[in-house]
Amino acid sequence: MPVPACKYVAAAGSSLTAWEELTSREAGLLAGIGKSTINRHRAGQCTCGDAGDAVKAPAAPKQQAPTLTGKADVTSDGGEFIDVQTEEPVTDWTQIFERFNLDPASFDIVDDTVRCSTWQQSKALDDGTRDVVQLYSYRARFKRRAQAGLSDSDIAEARKRLQSYRLPRRIPGTGLGPAIAATLNLADIQGGKGEGGGVKATEQRLLDGLENFQAAIDRHRSVGRNIDEIVLVNNGDPYEGCAGNYDSQLFTVELNHRGQMNFVLDIWETYARELFPQFDRAQFVSVLCNHTEMGRFGGRKNQTSDSDSGGAFLAESLQRILAGRADFDHVKFTIPHDEMNVYADIAGVPVGFNHGHKIPGSDATGFEKWLNGQVRGDAQAHRARIWITAHRHNFQCFDLGSATVFQCPSADGGSKWLRDMTGKFSRSGILALLIGEHDPLGWSDPAFL
Repeated sequence: MPVPACKYVAAAGSSLTAWEELTSREAGLLAGIGKSTINRHRAGQCTCGDAGDAVKAPAAPKQQAPTLTGKADVTSDGGEFIDVQTEEPVTDWTQIFERFNLDPASFDIVDDTVRCSTWQQSKALDDGTRDVVQLYSYRARFKRRAQAGLSDSDIAEARKRLQSYRLPRRIPGTGLGPAIAATLNLADIQGGKGEGGGVKATEQRLLDGLENFQAAIDRHRSVGRNIDEIVLVNNGDPYEGCAGNYDSQLFTVELNHRGQMNFVLDIWETYARELFPQFDRAQFVSVLCNHTEMGRFGGRKNQTSDSDSGGAFLAESLQRILAGRADFDHVKFTIPHDEMNVYADIAGVPVGFNHGHKIPGSDATGFEKWLNGQVRGDAQAHRARIWITAHRHNFQCFDLGSATVFQCPSADGGSKWLRDMTGKFSRSGILALLIGEHDPLGWSDPAFL
């Protein structure tokens, strides 16, 4: 059936009379055609068809949905929706969060921040006509939801577990776990020194330390610690020397060079005799140091080489004394030639030793700088998980991440010069600790004996 050729007439239909009251612009918006076409129709110059002949009805225009825009700014605490447009009033924000790929379950709208504006807009329909739609724009802030707390039932269950917990009871000799080494560090004995009560007081401190160490071992074993190894360490400066280290040294020592060396050997042999037979494995580790440099010849500088060391000579002497005796066949000796860094595997943990007289500074900063340089030419320096040093006559411990550093206290009687000059003094003592894979750090239970 023929239909009117004019697009304006076709769009207006039965409302044509009412449309004539509209302006050309208003009528064009409703009809979906240009204002010029409306003007030509009203002037009797319509060109929509062929001289007024009947033509096919124009195809309905495609539906044009409003373009909905918006923005979401998200922070660690929450965020904000800005100019988010919708076709319906928002009563549930779930779809808005999902539009921006946000999990609705993780956020809450801050109610008093919601702002809304609304307006009408023309929209083309499927049948070719147009309609007016209502649009909305929202602005609101949102916050992240706090993690859900424990429920009352969870809390009650936790209390029940805690109230029923009891420390495990172990019979000594059962559940021993990984093998552990007890490490005893004899640092800066400086035997023969006259200060701090002299040789007699130094001897008593060392014997007290041996007794206290034995008590500590017995206590650890009584609770099931699998201590099967002893490591006895000469951390340096076992005797004082007679001259060359400081000006008044020659006039303050109580023993001559020969007497000092015999004193140290007697002490070491006493420790070895009492301790080594109690353990399945044993080590004696020695380092090079400054007070026992044998090439000083009364001067301040060593005139031979680092290997010309009284401490190393005494360690070799102890090795000869114990050799061939059944109680000491299991003892392993680590004695350096001219190396300042000495390494030992102790219960599976790589440990580095150094007297410390060539390490700059007196704290963690100086040691870290020294170690950073050492690892360039000494791969073992980096592998060591524990470093044990001495020389500074006071106890320190610091964590470098790759290694824990222990600086041993001294077993001597202190320094009158240091106390007079600075008022500072440190406690005499012997550092002992357990080393092994029984602890993630590779060590535990440090003791100041």
